[in-house]
Amino acid sequence: MADYNIDTLLQTIFDSTECNTWKPSDKIQLINKELEKLKGDTRDFLSNANYDISAIVTESNELCAESGALLQEMEACREEIEGETIADILQAIDKQNQLTKELQTVNFAINLIYDVVTCGNYVKEFESGRVDKSFNRACESVYDLLQFLENPAEGFTSLDIYNTTKQNAQLILESLLRDLYTLWDRMIAYKIKSGSKKTEVTITFNMDERLVVVDALNALCKCKRLMEKVKHVSQFLLKDVLEPIIHFDCTVYAETDDQVSITINHKQKNPPYDNVIANLRILFHFLSNKLNVDFDYHMTLMTLIGETVAVEFIDILVKDCLLDTIPNNLNDLQTYGKITAEIEDFQRFLSMVKFFYKDKYSLLAYMKDIDILFANKSSQYFLETARAIMLKDLSVTMSIGVESIPEDQETPSTSKLDKSTEEALKVFDETLPKSLFYFPRCMISKTAQELLDLVYVMMEQAVQCSDVVSKKLYNTTRLVFELYDAVVPYHHENYLQTIPQYVALFHNNCMFLAHHLQTFGDKWLILMEGRRMQYPVSFVDHVQQLRALAHTHLAAHMRQQRAQILDNIRSSDLNNMAMKDVLGDDAEAAIRQSLRQLQLLKNVWIGVLPYNVFTRLMATLVNMFVEELIHRVCTVEDISMEMATQLTDMYTLVVQKAPQLFQKPIDVEEHVKSWIKLQELIFVLGGSLKDIDNHWNDGKGPLGVHFKTEELRSLIKALFQNTQFRANLLSKIK
Repeated sequence: MADYNIDTLLQTIFDSTECNTWKPSDKIQLINKELEKLKGDTRDFLSNANYDISAIVTESNELCAESGALLQEMEACREEIEGETIADILQAIDKQNQLTKELQTVNFAINLIYDVVTCGNYVKEFESGRVDKSFNRACESVYDLLQFLENPAEGFTSLDIYNTTKQNAQLILESLLRDLYTLWDRMIAYKIKSGSKKTEVTITFNMDERLVVVDALNALCKCKRLMEKVKHVSQFLLKDVLEPIIHFDCTVYAETDDQVSITINHKQKNPPYDNVIANLRILFHFLSNKLNVDFDYHMTLMTLIGETVAVEFIDILVKDCLLDTIPNNLNDLQTYGKITAEIEDFQRFLSMVKFFYKDKYSLLAYMKDIDILFANKSSQYFLETARAIMLKDLSVTMSIGVESIPEDQETPSTSKLDKSTEEALKVFDETLPKSLFYFPRCMISKTAQELLDLVYVMMEQAVQCSDVVSKKLYNTTRLVFELYDAVVPYHHENYLQTIPQYVALFHNNCMFLAHHLQTFGDKWLILMEGRRMQYPVSFVDHVQQLRALAHTHLAAHMRQQRAQILDNIRSSDLNNMAMKDVLGDDAEAAIRQSLRQLQLLKNVWIGVLPYNVFTRLMATLVNMFVEELIHRVCTVEDISMEMATQLTDMYTLVVQKAPQLFQKPIDVEEHVKSWIKLQELIFVLGGSLKDIDNHWNDGKGPLGVHFKTEELRSLIKALFQNTQFRANLLSKIK
């Protein structure tokens, strides 16, 4: 039968175009017609089908009847069971419950008896171990008994035997542990005898009876007390034996097969690495002979001690000993393999004696950072060396520099350069003064040259090393000059404040270092060509710092010298001329004292300072001295004839002595600004009004050049009486 589409049928019967104009009566006939058609199709389908529909219906009716009979039979069986069998079942259930309760009672009793018997067996095992003098069996029995009592059977805790057994087991275990501890202390004994100069440590082993030792170790292990004792011994070995051997000069001596002594000398610190390794070899060899006792899965006391302190021991050994073996210069670094071979051999020895377990520890792990360690070691060494140089005496001197700058200098060939470069070099040569590349003849401290040689060595090493080391050494070199600024003025402070020669040498040292630093960086920058550096190689910034340091201390000393000269003058009658007609002897004494002071400065400065520096300094002090002398006279309102004569004699002494303070007497006229003024003052003090008028020459003479009109007028008023000639002269001087 074809598929029947109800939707299509409905669309045919109910046409949507009819809207609401149809009536139900109109559609009934169509629907009936369709139903009749469907009935005919159904009959045709059934008649053509392969199934016997009527036979199927008949068989179904028979099955229904048979099912009903079975239901009736089952209902009859149910009623029979409920009536007769259910009573027997209930009776059986009651009997089963009774048997279950009886079984539970029996099991409860059996469990109690089992626990009692088990406790008894443990006690018997303990007694057997004690009789056989086996700590291991005894401890194992007691320990197992205590563990068994932690989870007893139900009801066992209510028995008196439970509490009694538990208390006795605990007491027995404590007694066994005391005996084990006593035996341990007898097996491994040590004594420390401390003194102010040295400490003696003695370690004694009584472990010849291997069976007793193994038995005791297994017993401690069973009681979980072994690691506690191992840690205690390990800390003793680390703190009182191994660390002192690393830090101090020690003597390790095996007096017998069972005893070793370690003598620690407190005053001799940081022994050489080979001495440390030699002492450690003796100690570990002795410990290995006594502590390598297999007691649990081939575990030994030596291994347990190593597992406990190996990491800390390695840290201390590397940090306080092996790192010191790292060289501070490149030549020694290239032969450092000999030392690492010795360290590696010592590491194999520690593995052999089972202190290092399964080769999981390494003494050479620090070698992976060898560049950084070498850089730090070199930096520390150079800074310590530089500081030691800076602390040396500055008075040990040497002569350096040139007397004069050579006039004829070879000009480098520029034929191979392009025109613009050639012109640039020509401008460069004409612009820079020749003195930039020459240092004047003077004296410097040998320490300054030593320091310069040291930084040359540092930079020579830097250009040959890896980038990490090179940068570190370059920064260290710069740090040397910062250290110089901080250390030298502070350490030599007293000398720099009191001894002129020290000040001059310090000034020269700073200027000498600054002179070399102007081009110091360029030399190494050329040698580092090809490297990818992310920092500038230059020392120019330190040039001004060093020059400022030199100028600061030299200026401070000049102020001190100036103050002494002024104190000499101002504490004499030269400061009170207005109140006196005649000067006392102290006036001349003050002048002579000032001249002697300047002469002493000349004696210690000449030949030490460069010629031009010495001349400027001496000229500055002499000019200040002369100006003070002139000022003393020019500010007095009345000067007697006797005082004028005294002043003439004293100031003439200055004119005679001052040129001798210079390397060339002519320098006094060239560099002392007030020198001619002093000579003119002497002329005025000893001259007449007519002579003064001639030297004035309407302001064109020497007096007009070197004196202010007010100074000259005041001086004339103080020296000469009020006459018409004086008045005429004063009227000219305006």
